[in-house]
Amino acid sequence: MQNKFKAAVYTLGCRVNQYESDCIISEFINLGFEIKDFGELCDVYVINTCTVTAVSDKKSKQMLRRAKRLNPNAVIAVCGCFSQNNPDIFKSELQADIVAGTIEKIKIPKIALDVLNNAPRPSLVKRVARSEASDGCFVKPISEYTAYENINAYQSEKTRAYVKIQDGCDAKCSYCIVPQVRGIVKSRKYSDIYAEAKRFNDMNCHEIVLTGIEISSYGRDLKNIDLITLLEKLNAESELINITSIRLSSVDPSLVKKDFIGRLAKLNKIANHFHLSLQSGSTKILNLMRRKYNAEAVIKNIAYAKEKIKDLNITADIIVGFPGETEEDFEKSVEIAKLLNIYHAHVFTYSKRPGTDAADFDNQIDESVKKSRSKKISETCAEIKEKIHRENIAKEFDVIIEDISPDGFYTAKTRSFMDIKIKISTEIGSTWKPPPITGTIQKIKIKDYNKNYLIGEIL
Repeated sequence: MQNKFKAAVYTLGCRVNQYESDCIISEFINLGFEIKDFGELCDVYVINTCTVTAVSDKKSKQMLRRAKRLNPNAVIAVCGCFSQNNPDIFKSELQADIVAGTIEKIKIPKIALDVLNNAPRPSLVKRVARSEASDGCFVKPISEYTAYENINAYQSEKTRAYVKIQDGCDAKCSYCIVPQVRGIVKSRKYSDIYAEAKRFNDMNCHEIVLTGIEISSYGRDLKNIDLITLLEKLNAESELINITSIRLSSVDPSLVKKDFIGRLAKLNKIANHFHLSLQSGSTKILNLMRRKYNAEAVIKNIAYAKEKIKDLNITADIIVGFPGETEEDFEKSVEIAKLLNIYHAHVFTYSKRPGTDAADFDNQIDESVKKSRSKKISETCAEIKEKIHRENIAKEFDVIIEDISPDGFYTAKTRSFMDIKIKISTEIGSTWKPPPITGTIQKIKIKDYNKNYLIGEIL
């Protein structure tokens, strides 16, 4: 089915949002839309918002205003975490045409098509969307959603695909707004997860990334399955022959215990990489955050994991400047980064979220202190990354070739999540064309490195 309309989707925030944007794009394609980059002239713009920090709130508003500048007559839709908690901002103040929350995003393409098909031409005079919500806003209280919404993505990157396995979070971390906008834990049935993995397998995708709001809680609301059981089942599926790597998007450190590690170490397809939602190296701060582990347990359990899983690489989320964080507390985060050999950290400066307990805590940290701490821990992890790169000189890896960079390299990642560049030819940009190996698995040998990536050659 073809139509003359063009759509663009802009995604802020986490991999869950990226997956859900893939689902929205898939639905636009099913309805015959041409998908364009967000900076191009389109009939529909969708902004999939994030509200984890004040910066993401601000960026969500900026992108809506940008869409209006790009085409004042376009249908503008917003969805996601920020609009779930603040639909009136987008409907009344910013005057979006369609406002969804974290659930029912998938309705947006059909509603937008109805608007476009019923609008006068040649200029688009927008009218109210004929939907379940007469004003174009269909955000319901998150408490009304207690079952997993089984939307599907039918497109992804060539070599890597996200597969969402759960939504929501039952934790009550003092700093986090996410449970208020995503609701309780809702797990996806194994048969639906497998069906999506099989679809990507049949598209010749070689890696899937299992994602969710808190995947460590997968199966809590189902019977006879949890995350490690899910991994064992996927690893054993004989028809997933093209998928050679199954990666976890993020794990709670409380999950990484001996039983989990012992079972995981037996699975040949699971990537040797953990992205830990660590947050701090200070047990005092972790307690204030209401996290479910302490720093000492994390250090012990990751040491055990590195004994059992060859070349296990660790990346992490770290928050600096949490209320009450002293210089000593911060230095413990620096120290744990060194002890765990953290290859890369997503460093967040603490941001007050209205409606969370931590927003009212005493001893809020000055922004300049947050900035200096963020810089220091980022520099620490950058030094660790360069050290790890140096240790991998002359090693060989089977990698999935992902893309071609503008400076004339193939790009790839190891299963342990290290970035690699592979020189194609000095003739890049001439009439010479590189061999079409994007999306294939190649054996490479590391020849050099710098602070950002490894440099390899195809054997």
